Amino acid sequence: MSPRLDGARVLVTGAGGQLGRYLRPVLADAGATVIGGGSHTRPGVDRVFDITDEKSVRAAIDAESPAIVIHAAAFTDVDGAERDEAAAHMVNVVGSRHVAGAAVAAGAYLIAVGTDFVFAGDGGAPYDEMAPTRPLSAYGRTKLEGEEAIMCANPAFAVARTAWLYGGGGKHFPRTVLTLLRDRGMIAVVDDEFGSPTFAGDLAVALVQLAAQRAAGVFHLMNEGRASRFGLARAVAESAAYHPEGVTPTTIEEFLAHYPLPARRPGDSTLVNRRAAALGVRLPPWRDAIGRYVPALAAELNLPPATGEE
Repeated sequence: MSPRLDGARVLVTGAGGQLGRYLRPVLADAGATVIGGGSHTRPGVDRVFDITDEKSVRAAIDAESPAIVIHAAAFTDVDGAERDEAAAHMVNVVGSRHVAGAAVAAGAYLIAVGTDFVFAGDGGAPYDEMAPTRPLSAYGRTKLEGEEAIMCANPAFAVARTAWLYGGGGKHFPRTVLTLLRDRGMIAVVDDEFGSPTFAGDLAVALVQLAAQRAAGVFHLMNEGRASRFGLARAVAESAAYHPEGVTPTTIEEFLAHYPLPARRPGDSTLVNRRAAALGVRLPPWRDAIGRYVPALAAELNLPPATGEE
């Protein structure tokens, strides 16, 4: 049986975002009272406040008196962070410091969401929680500094790193794959970038399980297994009843020659879950997650199955 949060008040930052929208129903099912926090009014947001404004954060958390804060808000535009590191720093570092400080003042436990981009991905994968960090991008640097700010605020807090997150209504990799297959009939995807694809719905369940245990320190939460971008794209096509031959392999070098990107990505940032697994918290294999999620996504996109017939 999953740990319960009966009667606990849980405040979620970034509640209107990709992960936040999955967290609300999972928390409610665990018996928690959920307060959705966000920077502006949108579905899922109950209280508007700006995490880059310390007074705004303190006022919101003081007013809500949460027992638990799940910090899911972040500046996640990897290339945008490279173009404007100061903006990413304000959200990922300063904002995290404000949220952690307010949680300390309120006597609340905090668990924040981290990223695989804290690793260079040029050797050493799969990375466990104790592996040395060396981010290659502004996004990775600011997320790592945010981790450090949170753990300095209270070593009893937690950071849960995840990777290649997808799900929900916004832009994410499976949605891009299916949209391009629908519109163009084919897509070229890099076959030399590896990681841990993670369904936001599964991540939400695991985060709530860790939060209910008041787990402390750094954890890795991702769907089990390793995939290349190409392998993931083919699995998405198959799960949507599309011919996988529509997905063709390319290399990072070839892709960047046609579509230059400002931010460097880790070549292999595959994560391994050791610390959460020791507490009984594991996510299903990534192929299982794709098989559960993609058919619903295909239906949402009104994607007719490819039959190969003329």
